[in-house]
Amino acid sequence: MFLGDALVSWKCKKQESVSKSSTEAEHRSMSAACSEIIWLRGLLSELGYSQTQPTPLHADNTSAIQIAANPVYHERTKHIEVDCHSIREAYDRKIITLPHVSTSVQLAEILTKSMTRQRHNFLISKLIVVDLPASI
Repeated sequence: MFLGDALVSWKCKKQESVSKSSTEAEHRSMSAACSEIIWLRGLLSELGYSQTQPTPLHADNTSAIQIAANPVYHERTKHIEVDCHSIREAYDRKIITLPHVSTSVQLAEILTKSMTRQRHNFLISKLIVVDLPASI
């Protein structure tokens, strides 16, 4: 989760249940992220910083985005639990938007996949991670 350019929260967790497809796995992750977005928006609102625009929930799985945004796909997703449909509700209420992000710039991959040093350095630069000197 970013607030502006600042990374304020991140989480990498093994899913508790077995997914039947990568789309279902991505949808479950999007549901968890959506819950955190709603919580963070509530916190900001309590602090006097109400959000007027939807919060983008970036995903690289176009099928998961279509399931969340388009109720026509419901027949294909009966195996996805009801709690995962909270994304569609947040999308319909304009709390979130669902922009697609190319896998090549997916920042979460640094936490979940092995990669070359060049790719690792590229993603670190996008996270604005700074190696502070030991004297600080």
